Amino acid sequence: MLLKVKIVLLTLTATCFVQAQNMRLSLDPSIYVTAQGTPYVDLYTTLDASTIGFELNADSNWVTSFKVVVQTAGKLDAFTFNYAQEDSASGAPLLLQKSTFAFEDWTHQVLKIVITDDVTGDFIELEDTLHFEGEEAYYLSNPIALDTLESDNVVYQKSGSAVIPKPSLGLPVFENVPIEWYSEVYIKEGQYVLRYELQNASGDAVSGTQGFKRLQDGVNPIRISYAMDGQNSGAYAIKTELLDASGTVIKEASESLMWYNDEMLIDASLLEGVLTRATFEKSWGNWDEVPEYLSMIAPLASLAERRLLMNLKESMDTARAAFYLTRFWQEKAPDQALESWIGYKRVVDQVDAEFGSKTLPGYRTQMGRVFLQYGAPSLVEERPFDGKNYPYQIWQYDRLVSSSTPIQQNQVFVFVDQELVGRQYTLIHSSAMGEVKDHKWQFHLSRHSNTGPDIDATSTQYSRDNFGERISNSLIIGNQGTWFDQFNN
Repeated sequence: MLLKVKIVLLTLTATCFVQAQNMRLSLDPSIYVTAQGTPYVDLYTTLDASTIGFELNADSNWVTSFKVVVQTAGKLDAFTFNYAQEDSASGAPLLLQKSTFAFEDWTHQVLKIVITDDVTGDFIELEDTLHFEGEEAYYLSNPIALDTLESDNVVYQKSGSAVIPKPSLGLPVFENVPIEWYSEVYIKEGQYVLRYELQNASGDAVSGTQGFKRLQDGVNPIRISYAMDGQNSGAYAIKTELLDASGTVIKEASESLMWYNDEMLIDASLLEGVLTRATFEKSWGNWDEVPEYLSMIAPLASLAERRLLMNLKESMDTARAAFYLTRFWQEKAPDQALESWIGYKRVVDQVDAEFGSKTLPGYRTQMGRVFLQYGAPSLVEERPFDGKNYPYQIWQYDRLVSSSTPIQQNQVFVFVDQELVGRQYTLIHSSAMGEVKDHKWQFHLSRHSNTGPDIDATSTQYSRDNFGERISNSLIIGNQGTWFDQFNN
């Protein structure tokens, strides 16, 4: 099936972000110049594997296969993303591929891309133009934020070392590791200097990150690393400037990123004299239940706030957690922070009554989490156990609003009770961004007595596949499991 998608490539000087049927894929071009003065493009393709089709293979693993064909100037590159895991697509990481195209001159080039999901059969056709700035006496490429992954694959080698971008579908994210970046400057002839620095969210240079490099004729590779010791979590930007012999800035480039330092998420000095057990229990709740309060607000947290929640949980510091809880609601509702928290706890009580059990509070169940994160569904279709099909519910949302995803329209969530004891509903499929997906969800609603991955095969494993227990919300490569599972364990 051909998916018609309206795409703006921004002349491929910035990331192309493709979203069709909630598939998430980015195309990031980096333009360089050879020693002979001709341009070439490194095109990095990043795929969020949790947003495409998966199916069960003969080894009882969930597998996916996704093909990309890129064609320009009579040249063609084709590659396949392959991924397999024991769980469903919900815990899948970001996958990265690289293509390189060399050109004889600086003429604009038409770029054609065909993307095929081998599991579902869907495909997308894209076409746009590679726009080059034109031949000059110099060229400054955009800096690339680098991943810590090492590889001997010749495809990723540049200037004698591996150049692997930090995979992302937005801003690159660094967690408790140094920030490293790569760039190149081509000089045809003349005297030039490269100035570089790391800037914080205010646009100020981070101390110790400024530097200069005198450039030679030809290709000048630049690879810089920043330790980031003692720096606060937040948004940063790599800034490079090309200066001529007079010191005038003639070209500049930048790369934005996010950096998290778990030791700097909350400044301990902020807690001094601000919040005690007595003052907290006077208005906000039971001091001993603060860890559970963090679990209660988790569905409301943005991606950045989730980092704070995880850090607080692991720190086992009740004072910090209580302080953050009050700050969380002060930021959500500055004029009615306490009232909003009390009102939210009433909703949590309702969720506990509706979805909870003696062993598991409602806000920790998958139905409860979805209800708290997205609100009440617009429509619920409920089917009881009929001897052939498990009990299941389909929740439909006309409009889906969440602090961790963009606003979405007409999304569904499919829950099934495969245990048949105590309404233990598991989320097995959703069309919403970042949620678990299984294009064979209708098949998995029914009980089977076969032993194979195919619909016509003969397995009993389907009756016990809790493959909806992970929810994919992380954009970090190599993610093992999902944030809600890690936080609630």
